Amino acid sequence: MARSQSSQANTGLIRRALATAQKEIERAERNFHQTIRAIPKSPTRSAYRSTGMTSRVSGPDARVGKPAPVQTAITKVLSKRRRGLTMERLQDALPQFDQKSLLNATFAMRQKGLVEFDRSAVGRGVYRWQD
Repeated sequence: MARSQSSQANTGLIRRALATAQKEIERAERNFHQTIRAIPKSPTRSAYRSTGMTSRVSGPDARVGKPAPVQTAITKVLSKRRRGLTMERLQDALPQFDQKSLLNATFAMRQKGLVEFDRSAVGRGVYRWQD
């Protein structure tokens, strides 16, 4: 008889501990989901932040925006020419940009699929605008 009472007491104690742990887990999950919803989906400026901590990581779409001025200039020049341009002619058409910035921009544009580099012709390769 004494055993059954002590085992019932232990069972009750264990059940209460499990119920308390379950409530704490549910509270932590609610807090987590509220925090996730509170994170802004667009980049925020540091002037609008109320906390003293600054972070470079903003939202998931941190890289969305306008293309660089070099890419815009290359787009304008190449879209007017059907046969394309070599790097030398591209430099002549855009004297305000140096060769390194033109190379970096054309590389980025090739990765995006905006520009094609055609090596099939005799001589130097030609950059062509993708329609």
